[in-house]
Amino acid sequence: MAAKKQPATLALAADITFEKALAELEEITEKLEDGKESLEASMQLYEYGLLLKEFCEQKLKEAEGKWLMLKKQKDGTVSAEEIPSDKIPEPNALQGQMF
Repeated sequence: MAAKKQPATLALAADITFEKALAELEEITEKLEDGKESLEASMQLYEYGLLLKEFCEQKLKEAEGKWLMLKKQKDGTVSAEEIPSDKIPEPNALQGQMF
């Protein structure tokens, strides 16, 4: 039986993206649910999955913290200004309604 590819170390690649990490996490979940891996391989996959989960959560937190406010300039152009999430106004009763 051929050896299955396992993470060599419990470290993420420097160039990993959110999308790639999420895909790897889904693949690990499927393997663990399948139950065909040995106990040692399952533990390695689980530990690597935890790293991927933490990475994805961190990326989501970073994305949630970035908001852009679009401003229309007098000359008709539009510019985007990043604002911190704690400065975003609370929604009011009129937002989201169609007139």
